[in-house]
Amino acid sequence: MKYVLSLLLTVCFFSFSAKSNGIGKDIDVNHYEIHLKDFNSVEKSIVASTTITLTALNDIEKIELNLRSLTVTSVVSEEINVKDFSQNEDILTINLSSTLSKDSKISLTIYYEGKTFNEKWGGIHWSTDYVYNLGVGFDSQPHNLGKTWFPCIDNFSDKASYDLYLTIPETMTSACGGLLSESTNNNDGTKTDHWVVNQEISTYLMSFAFGDFVLWEDTYQGIEREIPIHVYAKPNQIDKVAGTFVNTKEIAAFYEDKFGPYPFNRIGYVSTNLGCMEHVDNIAFASSLINGKSTFDNESFIAHEMSHAWFGNKVTCATDGDMWLNEGFATFSNYYYLTELYGEDVYNEYMNNLINNIIMSCHTKEGWIPLNDMSLDLTYGTTVYDKGAIVVHTLMNYLGKETFDAVMKQYIEKFAFKTVSSEELRDAISEFTNIDMTDFFDTWVFTPGSPVYSVNSFSSKENGDKYDIEIEMNQRHRGANHTGNSIRYELTFVDKDWNMQSEMIEWDNTNAIITKTLDFEPIAIFCDYNNKFADACHSYNYIANKTGNKEFKDARIKLVAKEISDSTLLRVEHRWVGANIVGKLSEGLTISPSRYWTIHRLDKGKSIINCEFQYQNTETYDAELLTSPNDSIVVMYRKDGAHQWESVDFSIKGNGNAGIITVENIQSGDYVLGAWDEEHAGLKEINNNSSINIYPNPTKDYLNLELNNETKGNVIISNQLGQVVKEMNIDGKELLIDVEDLTSGVYFINVSNQKMKFLKK
Repeated sequence: MKYVLSLLLTVCFFSFSAKSNGIGKDIDVNHYEIHLKDFNSVEKSIVASTTITLTALNDIEKIELNLRSLTVTSVVSEEINVKDFSQNEDILTINLSSTLSKDSKISLTIYYEGKTFNEKWGGIHWSTDYVYNLGVGFDSQPHNLGKTWFPCIDNFSDKASYDLYLTIPETMTSACGGLLSESTNNNDGTKTDHWVVNQEISTYLMSFAFGDFVLWEDTYQGIEREIPIHVYAKPNQIDKVAGTFVNTKEIAAFYEDKFGPYPFNRIGYVSTNLGCMEHVDNIAFASSLINGKSTFDNESFIAHEMSHAWFGNKVTCATDGDMWLNEGFATFSNYYYLTELYGEDVYNEYMNNLINNIIMSCHTKEGWIPLNDMSLDLTYGTTVYDKGAIVVHTLMNYLGKETFDAVMKQYIEKFAFKTVSSEELRDAISEFTNIDMTDFFDTWVFTPGSPVYSVNSFSSKENGDKYDIEIEMNQRHRGANHTGNSIRYELTFVDKDWNMQSEMIEWDNTNAIITKTLDFEPIAIFCDYNNKFADACHSYNYIANKTGNKEFKDARIKLVAKEISDSTLLRVEHRWVGANIVGKLSEGLTISPSRYWTIHRLDKGKSIINCEFQYQNTETYDAELLTSPNDSIVVMYRKDGAHQWESVDFSIKGNGNAGIITVENIQSGDYVLGAWDEEHAGLKEINNNSSINIYPNPTKDYLNLELNNETKGNVIISNQLGQVVKEMNIDGKELLIDVEDLTSGVYFINVSNQKMKFLKK
């Protein structure tokens, strides 16, 4: 799905604003009248003209526009004389014979022709029977490609209305932005179709396509009017359209309910060879998706692109750095509709998977960057689409769904057919709700990474027939040094019978004491049980009612039920930050600065459940901890964040780079990986290339000795004074050594003239 999202899903790639680069800063284009004709599929060329109606924002003597690949032959105007014009790469400069005064309104007609531009994704694409444009490009920077077929201010802040006249063979069908006003037969084997877009839209959103299309039609009764549904499909696809778009009306109704009336002329899709693009009224839709099936993949594309009518097309992000306002909201929306068609549980499942994927992939692949400050090479990346979506999900739960829906309607209306920045969205929500959104946006949008929230400890006190609960909350931040305020977060209180009650809490600062009064005494408190907030934490729930294994891959943990008399509820919270430390760690001990686990275990009977913690010396996981091959990996335990870390019995299978640490009969509490340095418990004393391996190290009871080769001889254990304290024989490659009777300290094990050191706890 990641490949699909990055390469096929609506890629609204944007350039730096042309106005900020100087192009178009002195003019406001009001209208484009585009005439396209003489399409040559062999040469992939066109002959065209565009009349631009514009208003001068300052006194000017020249006009600059964007145009790529095509050659201008002449420029004329009835209102002002054109001195001359020139082209330099993508810039068309038109010099005027006199000064055009501020607020003056004129029209320029530009005649041009030539071979059209395209790249792997965007531009003008040709085949035997089809020609179409895609308004943005993967490779081009800036990404906007309206300039590949008409001269324009090719940014998303300068919006205009359109008339498009398309002269094509009379046997072909056109599908363009807007509504078809008329079709004129030219009596020469061609016809001219006139399409009209009355709304003001950005240049990348205008489109044309023509070819051997068949029109499939339906209507949707919107909240204000009857809206046409048009799908232009290839002849061999037409029988598959109804099955593919079976839920389109339901999706449209959901979006109108949540975001307000559908803002454009029709709900339109056209079959193209290269994925999906949210052109107004004429969404480019991958041919492969028109397969007669209503799968989630198909529906998510239909929904994603349709949602752009509100997020991106009606309201457009102000800068390319704010692309999450388009694509993040659209990606959220293509999951949000699931609540209506399939229920909250289905939405939550998809959103939980998305949150988990973001933790593992977003920042590790694209770096630690704020959501609102995207560079051009990451405009269509995971941060914009997926992290943008989970931040919108978090915003919805921060405000509450009812308030969120109301705010979205107000937001869409306030910025209708305008551009908006992240700061303007923040201020608008604050205005609509009387909730200061500064801290929320600082934490989730303007700061790299994600917060991590946890219950440090809690206590309960009986108060009549109720219980007063005192909770110490903690916040940390993955990816930045940031402390948020005005935090809203959900806790779930669980009693001995597994009854649950969820409560929203609020606090400021790194640590805070929260009090709640409940009708029952909780035995556990779960953080964000319903995954309403996309903090950097993998959380999973598992009810063990029979023996067997349950692995949580992203959390790097496996639960192994060895004996079950009844059922056991287990919850794993894998936080991607370093845990807080009470007091001082033992000399030579380091704990992981990047992750730890909180495990809740609630038994209804007697059970034995082991836990396997996985470690790996990679950048994603434990490279910050396992800095030396001579360090010894361990797992530490504490009852909660108010207690010190302490050793716990375990066994280990692996080496200094990767392996599994098993703790028998896991208990509720926090667990973290740690490492003893070489001086205190080094794995290897003499030779880093030793053919022997010992584990666990440190150890309490038993020591596993492994050899690379079959060996027959003595195994000698000595203390730091060189005194032999234990001696035994080995005949083979493995030996289990009982060291329970040894006092605590450092010892040496010698076998086959090789020597290693271990720590007896």
